Amino acid sequence: MVDSDDKRDFRRMSVDSDITVCLLGSSNVITARMKDLSASGLQFHTSHELMVGEELEVNIEPGKAGSTLPFHALVRVVHIEEIVPETEYAIGCKIKEMLPVTE
Repeated sequence: MVDSDDKRDFRRMSVDSDITVCLLGSSNVITARMKDLSASGLQFHTSHELMVGEELEVNIEPGKAGSTLPFHALVRVVHIEEIVPETEYAIGCKIKEMLPVTE
């Protein structure tokens, strides 16, 4: 854990990568943009309005030349901030479980 000015247990790492997000129990896949990642959570931006408490499956495909590592997890939405009214949202999530990366 890290004792920092922003009172977080873990440092955030900036990540600028496309991700896919799927609401559990739905086949609807949302494309979003990952903004940061820590040991316990992540944040992404999307044009889709989600609700606090929703559980999602998040997947990052490996980048070109190994620039982005694969990531697959089950997360729960804990925070939503409207960045641009009705068009862009910052979604904060807590990582519930890491899932196997599929090839």
